[in-house]
Amino acid sequence: MKESRYNIWTERGDSSYVYNGLSGALLRVASDERRAIARVLDDPDARDGSPKVLEQLALGRMLVADETNEVDLLAKRYELSRHDTSQLGLTIVTSLGCNFDCPYCFEAKHPSIMRDDVVAAVLDLLDSQLSNLRTLSVTWFGGEPLVGKKPLMELSDRFIERCDQHGIEYSATITTNGYLLNRDMCEQLRDRRVGMVQVSLDGPPETHDRMRPLQNGDATFGRIVENLHHAVDYFPVCIRMNVDVGNFPLTEQLLQILEAEGLSGKVNVYAGQIVGVSDGADAPSASYKAPCFSNAEFAEAELEFKALTARYGFSSPSLPRPSAAPCTAVRKNEVVVGSEGELYKCWDSVGNKLEVIGTIFDYQNPNGRLQRWLKYDPFTDDECTSCIALPVCMGGCAHHGMDVIQHENRCSTFRHSFRDQVAAYVDHAERTGATASVAPTGLVRPMDTR
Repeated sequence: MKESRYNIWTERGDSSYVYNGLSGALLRVASDERRAIARVLDDPDARDGSPKVLEQLALGRMLVADETNEVDLLAKRYELSRHDTSQLGLTIVTSLGCNFDCPYCFEAKHPSIMRDDVVAAVLDLLDSQLSNLRTLSVTWFGGEPLVGKKPLMELSDRFIERCDQHGIEYSATITTNGYLLNRDMCEQLRDRRVGMVQVSLDGPPETHDRMRPLQNGDATFGRIVENLHHAVDYFPVCIRMNVDVGNFPLTEQLLQILEAEGLSGKVNVYAGQIVGVSDGADAPSASYKAPCFSNAEFAEAELEFKALTARYGFSSPSLPRPSAAPCTAVRKNEVVVGSEGELYKCWDSVGNKLEVIGTIFDYQNPNGRLQRWLKYDPFTDDECTSCIALPVCMGGCAHHGMDVIQHENRCSTFRHSFRDQVAAYVDHAERTGATASVAPTGLVRPMDTR
């Protein structure tokens, strides 16, 4: 028996907490028990340590057999997830046009709404897999997906009808700028089983309106906040604040405004890192001038951001969940469908003709560019395989990972701030008494043996 390489220990008074990234479990043990466990690991014949604690440590994968190669276990998890055909994931760009003109947008947008023949081809793709599927997960994306309301609603209805008939679990989320999210739109999205909405607010009004204006330059902050007031009655709402060095210091001002609007406890707020990317497409991000955080700098800023959002009631500390193949870009049975039927593997590629991997009209015959994504393998990267964050990051963003310039931005912030993130959760758990139980099989969540 040996200790997992993915254990992260935090000391609090007479207690020791250990979080394990492979399982996602958190266990509290008395400090004297931790010392006893160390003696047992040094000498298996030692009779120190509580059998219950040792059992819980094994269940939480904090202790593993001597012959266990945890990196190999993660690699197998990654491959099983990557090639799982029982789940279909579709990111659907109903419109590559947008009513906003954000200077950091990574998409080369042009006015377009998904045509009827593209809608029919998407349904043909689903029909070809119905007999094998357990789940269908859909992300409505753009441009601005609500500009393409008609295909969004039509596809939603057809998806739900087919999934219900075949006993397939259906889920949907939408990433929208929020400007068109009036009450009637919310009702229609709820009726189409949209389970979560993400909206961006990039600071207090003056800053947000500069970073996320309408195409004609008009302000958007007030309209979005107005829409948030009724959106929270229909589904969970997540607010993303896209941050760079310039607007990050205004975080607290935004939170104070949202608190004054009565949205504390009703929406979740998190930080997104703005990255200036140039992939050969004519996207605004290629010429974005504001200074951006490096990955390590953003990790530090995110800690401050999370502390502020927790203070104002817009988040609570959490631990990262164990991951497998982490995103659409590297999963075989997931694809991004463009408004004209073009196919991509990564959200960041939308609108970039150089990154098209095929067409929805000939889905089974992608071009050679697909293999670039499906061959991306973090387990050939020594930096990844030696990293404490591997179980929750699994190589992170393949789009950045394959870019020499953006390579460092592939990583999750857990790489840089794992001790602080675990400590923040432990402090939260001690204040609130947050506990959960460990399951003997499968992935486990935070637990406590008190």
